[in-house]
Amino acid sequence: MPLTHSEVNALPAKRNPYFQTDDNRTRGEGRLGVQVFPSGTKTLTFRYRRDGKWAFIPLGSFPNLSLADAREKAKAFGQMIRDGLDPKDELARQAKEREQEKREREQQGTIEQLFKSYTEQMKKDGKRTHEAVLAALEKETYPVIKPTTKAKDVTPHDIKVILAHMIRRGADTQSNRVRSYLMAAFNYGLKHDNDPANFIDDAKFGLVLNPVAAIPKQKAAERVGERFLTWAEARKLLDDMEQSTSLGLTLRSLIRLCFFTGGQRPYELAASRWASIDWEAKTLTITAELSKNGRPHLIPLTDSALRVLREQQAATGDSPFIFAHATKPSEPMPMASLSQAIDRYRKRTEMAHFIPRDFRRTCKTLMGELGIAKDLRDRLQNHALNDVSSKHYDRYEYLPEKRRALELWERRLLDLAADTVISVNFGGRGLSS
Repeated sequence: MPLTHSEVNALPAKRNPYFQTDDNRTRGEGRLGVQVFPSGTKTLTFRYRRDGKWAFIPLGSFPNLSLADAREKAKAFGQMIRDGLDPKDELARQAKEREQEKREREQQGTIEQLFKSYTEQMKKDGKRTHEAVLAALEKETYPVIKPTTKAKDVTPHDIKVILAHMIRRGADTQSNRVRSYLMAAFNYGLKHDNDPANFIDDAKFGLVLNPVAAIPKQKAAERVGERFLTWAEARKLLDDMEQSTSLGLTLRSLIRLCFFTGGQRPYELAASRWASIDWEAKTLTITAELSKNGRPHLIPLTDSALRVLREQQAATGDSPFIFAHATKPSEPMPMASLSQAIDRYRKRTEMAHFIPRDFRRTCKTLMGELGIAKDLRDRLQNHALNDVSSKHYDRYEYLPEKRRALELWERRLLDLAADTVISVNFGGRGLSS
């Protein structure tokens, strides 16, 4: 007869351990029983024949483990024996699998590792925004998702919470940027594990889908920027940048140089080195590693641009950078400094809102009013050229045409030209308006 709870409870302790079998009326499939120890401790145990000897598998202490639960465990072991498996070997195999799963789980990359790995790849690819992207991801994500969270455990709901917080505080446009950063980071993670270059890395992300894919952008925030400074605003800004103000010389010089070079990207100027200037030829080369489109860009320097650079050179010291970091001369000036300076200046002068990115649009627009053809303005600002001929075959630098355009632009900025808008026909290659 099968043992009862009362019977097991009544089993006495003896000088030596002994085994009391539970009669399950099966042979060759092992038996459930109770091991009683001299201390009085009772352990429910599965016993079976292994290599001609009794083998024991403890199931749990009685009464913490009930007889009903113990019989279910014993039944499972009996099925293993019927299937030709040794229960102890099978338990060892399962334990090994669990340990392997645990190790794999521990090795799965966290959201923090994903962000850092992704932005490190951006850095390797020459993407200068890698630091700003990492900072934005950390700032917006970690209040919602702990950095130690496995990347594969992040859900679309988590992403919605992150972006919802941003939208509620009025950062719709930035929410779209962060969504794009998250989308790119998870796409990177999806490919990471299958990339042979990462085969020996410990961290595997184990992603099977991108949790951002189903989250839409905020369309209302995707308006193309329209702000540009008027002639009067540009003139006032440049006049103010000539004066000693709360803005330091380096910041004021960078702003002036952005304008006198026809709206170059502030970062590309700030990160350029003195070695990139040819004083005799009056040119500045934006090197390929700095250029957004990965192609070197030759900029003619007008007298006004050269004056700005000579003033900056006299104040720079030994830094290799034209616009050096205020406290770290071995590094270029960070773009955050420029944004903060513009914000301070705008509030002080009560000028309509603008940001450094608007300099480029201002120059592009106002140079158009002067009659400078669009294709030449594009070349002056080193826009990517998409037509096959320009992209692959045209290596002419258009230096004379660019210089003439910038000299006209300079004269207008300095009010040396007529007050009325001048229309100029440059003639020559690629300059038709």
